[in-house]
Amino acid sequence: MILSPQSQLLERNIALFDEGQWAFINPSDAYFLDGLKSQEVTVIHQYFDIFSECVRVVPSVSFDSRDITRTGFEVTQKVGNHTHIFTPFVALEKSHTDVMIFLPKAKTHFQMLLRMAASMVGQDGRIHVVGENKGGIKSAAKLMDQYGPTQKVDSARHCSLITVLVEEPHLAFEPDAWLDMNTYHVEGTAWQVASMPGVFSYKELDAGTELLLEKLSTSLSGEILDFACGAGVIASYIMLKYPHLKLHLTDVSALAVYCSALTLADNGLSATLYAADGLHSFTQKVQHIVTNPPFHTGIKTDYTITKRFISDAKASLSRGGTMQMVANRFLPYPGLLAEHFQTVYTTAQTSQFSVYQAAL
Repeated sequence: MILSPQSQLLERNIALFDEGQWAFINPSDAYFLDGLKSQEVTVIHQYFDIFSECVRVVPSVSFDSRDITRTGFEVTQKVGNHTHIFTPFVALEKSHTDVMIFLPKAKTHFQMLLRMAASMVGQDGRIHVVGENKGGIKSAAKLMDQYGPTQKVDSARHCSLITVLVEEPHLAFEPDAWLDMNTYHVEGTAWQVASMPGVFSYKELDAGTELLLEKLSTSLSGEILDFACGAGVIASYIMLKYPHLKLHLTDVSALAVYCSALTLADNGLSATLYAADGLHSFTQKVQHIVTNPPFHTGIKTDYTITKRFISDAKASLSRGGTMQMVANRFLPYPGLLAEHFQTVYTTAQTSQFSVYQAAL
């Protein structure tokens, strides 16, 4: 059990949690909360990996995309005194005295979480933010100023802990205020895409994904998996272009699952969505995987996710199945793919991206 640097800093300040009604948003690991077993706390997870690790009984969750509306969704699991909620957002008012936010990578995502936390604590409540110094905690303090006076509580493990006292009352969080609908165009197909802060390629068509869709194989058949689906860009494009195909979408992010559902609905489509940490809990066999997989964990380049994904992908594909993926050119994916697939081709390349097709 290794605590993240953020959790180690909070552990130094454990007395902070002795009083008040606390909520935590996106804890960076599943273990710090073990030190608060006697307290009733609410934990809001936008990422399924930490949620699953905390509750220890839910390997994945599937949704019919038509069941997810603009009001969002919640998967709730009680563990002792702790209530864990996997959800894209909560619309609570004055439900807690204190909210601890673990600083996300994207500035707009942090602004959204701050607004959500402000409605949760209300006037005279406190919002606390913990994050790595190189992850932008200093600029985060400036964004917190709009809610009230801020105070740096502690600094250690290359992290900082900052608190703001909320001066004004705030109405319940409204997801629509943070939701963007944009029209994308690829190869003569136009479609609507829903996006929110914290979802990959927020408000724009990622150049790598665009290249992947332009070079997409025309011989797709049967069931297709869009792994790390983000806002559902790849799956919705494929379904519009090839209506006879059946799509599955999976992502670790609740915001991604939410945006994918809205993207599908806005284009008159439906599919099965899975919240999961990678592919090892995905038991459905598919003929093809089409993906722009992540290579970041927080602010670091991390090959572990994709290494595990490539080995798990082989098990998810039926005989003769293929995987088409796009990645930054500098990443060593041809060798990784060749370890598990019989043939690996580079089907397109730019100065920044490569598109690979791998077949069993």
